[in-house]
Amino acid sequence: MQTLKHPQTAFGCALALAALMALPAMAQEHALEGGAIGVEQVERGQDEYMANCASCHGEDLHSVLSTAPDLTGSVFKYGWVGQTVGAKFNVISATMPAGMGGSLSDQTYVDIVAYILSANGISATEDGELPPDPEVLQSITIAAP
Repeated sequence: MQTLKHPQTAFGCALALAALMALPAMAQEHALEGGAIGVEQVERGQDEYMANCASCHGEDLHSVLSTAPDLTGSVFKYGWVGQTVGAKFNVISATMPAGMGGSLSDQTYVDIVAYILSANGISATEDGELPPDPEVLQSITIAAP
């Protein structure tokens, strides 16, 4: 039988591994109050995001340019949570893509918003769908877990 030369190292590694395994259980999902996103809408939104947004905001929603904010993590937590979907839709549709705000359809913008919400832990449903109606979107809130 072989003995460990540095049992503290083995213990530290085991502790780190246990902490990493617990991360998914600790992850908290956000929710929408007053509306839902749909699976198909998120898929459309991902396609449109990759075509129109990823070159600045990154394929993983982590910015590749210093002038474009991340769309996940603490930026989402502090910039999106507590806001209405309509508020975020209005900003994105008026200003994005950079220098070409309003150049996409309302449906495309709302699909991109649905993708960003999904990427940040909001679950999509089979029958959910955010409407491309700014007034209705003002009544849907992004809620903390």
